[in-house]
Amino acid sequence: MNDARVVPRWELHPKSQATTRGLVGKYASFVTLSIVSAVFLAPVIWMALTALKTQREALALPPVWIFEPQWANFIRAWESNDFGRSFLITTSVSIFSVILTMALSIPAGYVLARYRRTWLSMFEVGMLVIRMLPEILFMLPLYSIFQMTGLFDTQLGIVLAFQIFNLPYSSWLIRQFVAEVPVELDEAALLDGASVWQVLWHVIIPTIRPGIVAATILSFIAVWTNLLLPLALTYNATPMVATTIANFKGYGSFDWPIMAAAAIISLAPQFLFFLFAQKYIVKGLTLGAVKG
Repeated sequence: MNDARVVPRWELHPKSQATTRGLVGKYASFVTLSIVSAVFLAPVIWMALTALKTQREALALPPVWIFEPQWANFIRAWESNDFGRSFLITTSVSIFSVILTMALSIPAGYVLARYRRTWLSMFEVGMLVIRMLPEILFMLPLYSIFQMTGLFDTQLGIVLAFQIFNLPYSSWLIRQFVAEVPVELDEAALLDGASVWQVLWHVIIPTIRPGIVAATILSFIAVWTNLLLPLALTYNATPMVATTIANFKGYGSFDWPIMAAAAIISLAPQFLFFLFAQKYIVKGLTLGAVKG
């Protein structure tokens, strides 16, 4: 009796089976990421289309998909409600706020990563607790302090106010990146006669550059998109983009195309930031610049 059996083709080619499974996995990942990207991009695309419509077309039901683009809406948005001035002020506030945040958070993150003391651990926990608290808890005391000190409705005041929320998070993030750097690099530099500041500047900062860029991006976005702080601590002298866009609404009506155009303009700095720094962001957010 012949016990021979027909061997399925896939058993004769295990490598082909693995290759097929790999291709299926890649296609599945591609489809999944495409769907997720479409979900996240849909509001932005809808907003961009609305910015190019007339008010009647923007309110039409069902939606109008074929229309003549109204590029003048962007000019009107820039010139309406002092939006151009608020854009420039927000840019200035964001830049100086990020510079101050990084200037303080890099040394703070280094100290938290390298010097393990009980009071430093308590300080680190305290920073995280402050960052997790809702912003509204700080508005009344900040408003009172800023009124008494003359910081209300000033660029300096709003820059300092943002440090309450950005500095703890950036310091903690930088601390995570510094902790990934082998401490032997510090010790070798110190043995060669370098000071602590020289170690920080010449050893740590070049090594964790992707992490610094990631922290910078996150701090910039936190300032640029924040609505509550500018709403409570600024008025006419220091208008911010978020509050200016919110003020585009009228009494019982909204000029949707102009508001959408202003929102698209406000997205431009963030888009450019990501475009030119994306490779550093990807590296930084992996928390693996150097493995010890």
